[in-house]
Formats: sequence, C-alpha cells, structure tokens
Amino acid sequence: MTINGTRMTDEELTRAYETYCDMVFRIALVQTKSRAQAEDIQQDVFLALVRYSDRIRSEEHLKAWLIRVTRNACKKHFRSLWIRLTVLYDDTLYKEQETGDGGMAVSAGPTGAEPSGGDPAEDDEMDVVREAVEQLPPNSRAVIHLFYYEEMSVREIARSLGISEANAKTRLSRARDQLRNVLGVQSS
Repeated sequence: MTINGTRMTDEELTRAYETYCDMVFRIALVQTKSRAQAEDIQQDVFLALVRYSDRIRSEEHLKAWLIRVTRNACKKHFRSLWIRLTVLYDDTLYKEQETGDGGMAVSAGPTGAEPSGGDPAEDDEMDVVREAVEQLPPNSRAVIHLFYYEEMSVREIARSLGISEANAKTRLSRARDQLRNVLGVQSS
C-alpha cells in the first residue's frame, strides 16, 4: 500500500479495483436506483482514485475514501438538472402504465437488482425489503446499506461518512425505525 505522497502503482490500483469495485457499485446502485448510472459513478470514483492515489494512507483509509467519494459522486449526480428531469419523467412512466383492459396499473418500476435465484418466496421478501429501503431518505439508505449489505461496523460507518460514532448509531437507529414504518412492522 502507498504511504503519504506516493502514487499507487498500477498493480495496487488494479488490486484496489478488484477488491472494492463491487462495493462502490452497490453503494451507487442503492443511491441512484439505476444500473447504468451506478456504473458511470463507479467509473468516476476509480478515475478519481487514479488521480488522487497519493492521498491514500492505508488500506482502511482507502475503503473509507472510496465510500465517501462514491457518496459525493451520487450527490453530485442528483444535483444535475438533467438527472432531476429524467427522474421525474421515469417516475411518471413507471408509476402509471396502461393495462390491457384500458385501465391503469401502478408499478414500482425497475429496481436494477438481480434476483437471488433461490427460493421465490425469499426473492419476494428481498424485493419488498429492497423497495422499502429505496423509499428511505438518502442518509438513512446509506447507513442501512453500509451496515447490512456491506457488513460494516458502526465505527467503520462513522469513519466512512465522516461523522461521530454516536451520530452513526443515531442514524442507524432512526433508519431502522423508518424502515419498520415503511414495512408496517411493529417494533418490539
């Protein structure tokens, strides 16, 4: 791994890509809900790594840096006027579709996620949970994703997001409550 002020070698960059490309893609996919946009963000994040690799201090710092850059790239993506107009168009396109009998059907639109290929009932449950997570605000979606899908500890989440551990715990607790409300589950 590189030390302060030293650019990463091609081999180190390749290893970083192979190790973290799926994580960066999943974070971008959860945030954007679009496979194509997630791939674009993934590419931008690793181009930034090539450009700024001399700022990486350790393997742990690399992971946190990639998460932060991915989240910032997603935020930048959503600030784009073109994206806001496209999302508005896509939402109306997917939410109201004509049925064969002349009526209107409501659909959630594409989630961009692949089915697990296992038990159909389990796939249905995962789809319900995935759709519920997608309804959460971005900060809540992020902590849920990092904790459950990336299996990061609260400490790692705090470091990755640049917040205190107490703030990370609070966000995770609130996100869980929001998720319960969306799913209609009573807390025990």
